Amino acid sequence: MSWLDLHLHSAVSLDGEISPRGLAELCRQERLELAALTDHNSVAGVNEFMWRSAQLGVRAISGVELDCMLDGLHLHILGYGIDTANPAFVEIEASVLQMMQQVSQRQMDAVSRLGICFDQDAVTAKAHNGVVTPESIAESVLANQENWTHPLIHPLLDGKLSKRPLVNFYWALCAPGKPAHVPVEYIPAAQAVMTIHAAKGLAVLAHPGANIGMNEKLAEKVLSLPLDGIEVFSSYHNEEATVFYKALAEKHSLLLTGGSDFHGRTKPDIHLGGINYDGREPEIRDALLAALVQAKNTQ
Repeated sequence: MSWLDLHLHSAVSLDGEISPRGLAELCRQERLELAALTDHNSVAGVNEFMWRSAQLGVRAISGVELDCMLDGLHLHILGYGIDTANPAFVEIEASVLQMMQQVSQRQMDAVSRLGICFDQDAVTAKAHNGVVTPESIAESVLANQENWTHPLIHPLLDGKLSKRPLVNFYWALCAPGKPAHVPVEYIPAAQAVMTIHAAKGLAVLAHPGANIGMNEKLAEKVLSLPLDGIEVFSSYHNEEATVFYKALAEKHSLLLTGGSDFHGRTKPDIHLGGINYDGREPEIRDALLAALVQAKNTQ
């Protein structure tokens, strides 16, 4: 366990569980010293999280995680130290919410066409802000024993994938290139980085091992963006991926950051502070905080 976690989600994220205030209290309970709330495409919970964190003696950094696209590749870019009053974040949140509402029925239909049984009405009734997420579909699918022998579902119930079956349902069925994928046109990656920089923040590539893998050519293409850092230490990176992205970060003189991507019950094996930084927490903290000060003064 570590006292540093720079990738956390509250219930403001469509797939999150705990309120921003409750998340700050959990950070204190788990003895985190530095934390960042990085909800998906929204800064709505940041002020509450930072206010409660300050009360509890936990140092908090404002943050966001923006979904974006680069030549058809779906990326996640973290923004740290951002001015949450920047109106661009409100516009992005509203746009993404509208898109997700529009594709919800198409997502359920795509899963159904694979011969997977689930109660669409029940899933829709539980929708958060009118959005049906793959994780909410997964809950209904996995609860129905008729699906347990389905070749796409059975692997989620056995072995390593069973540790986080809801999110792995997304990666196995709904992610780009998978049989139930429904495309969503998020903002261009360059716009995501520009928005973060315009809000006086730092732009960091999130869990690249999950989105890019260890494809050096593709990684170099992504790193042509004016990024400030790479999330090298991640719940989605094994030792090989950590070494790979550490080397790329150092090659491009980018910050090394890390975070658990904590959500709550959708990722039950991911815990606050559950990242191994190889003892580099002080170095990562100091470099990030110094870069945040510089960004405020120069951008």
